[in-house]
Amino acid sequence: MIDLAPHNPHTLTITTPVIAAAGSLGDVVGVARWLGLTHPHSDHGLGAIISSTVTVAGRRGQPQMLATPAGVLYHHGNASLSVKQVRERLAPRWAGYHVPVLVSIAGAEAATVAAALDGVAGVAGFEVALPALTAAEAAQRVAAVRRATLLPLIVRLPGELPDPVAVAQASIAAGADAIALIGGLPACMPQADGRLVYGRLGGPAIFPLALRMVAAVAAAVSAPVIGMGGVAAPDHARTMFHVGAQAVALASALVTDLRRAKLIADAVGASD
Repeated sequence: MIDLAPHNPHTLTITTPVIAAAGSLGDVVGVARWLGLTHPHSDHGLGAIISSTVTVAGRRGQPQMLATPAGVLYHHGNASLSVKQVRERLAPRWAGYHVPVLVSIAGAEAATVAAALDGVAGVAGFEVALPALTAAEAAQRVAAVRRATLLPLIVRLPGELPDPVAVAQASIAAGADAIALIGGLPACMPQADGRLVYGRLGGPAIFPLALRMVAAVAAAVSAPVIGMGGVAAPDHARTMFHVGAQAVALASALVTDLRRAKLIADAVGASD
């Protein structure tokens, strides 16, 4: 058992150190039966799941995943779930799952969404996805969300921060319970017609960069750290744990293979 919010009265206890990163399982409901989330002893390997991004009104979009030589480029297409969808359709189902589901929030509406979903059964907490902000800007964004909810709050940092340690420290001081990093790197890839698609790069190519940032942040903060960015195999997870991460989050690896969480969780558990 790992508590990712040890100083929060609500706590965020996970039974395995493997988390489904934001959006990797969509609205979660679509994969619930395959993973057996309603069964208390289902062996899916996941300790927690983070939903796709939620905004006030929701947005239609066309997410894309493009293969690269060493990973994937993910373009979210500005798609998001709505608060109404979560309250009326998704959260009631999440409440019946034997794994905590956190809501991904981002942008100027983050605090508004957190306030609207605070206390809703099935919502175990929130993950705030920060863009490349200064420490002061990050603190302001996180503090606004913390004022809106007392639920566990994870802050996810992007890969292009010049000083991730300062931003992590400022986020914790402003109320974050845990830090997750990295949320990919800005990149682009051409389509067949030559048109460039812009998005965030994930997969094996970014693992060394992610590891460096996770090691730096874990050494500088006392809050739990979630390592992510190219984690796709047991050795990746073990290396993240070695540098101080308490858990790992899977993104592209889980999108391409829903069994990957179990594979990693079983291997890490066997080596403990």
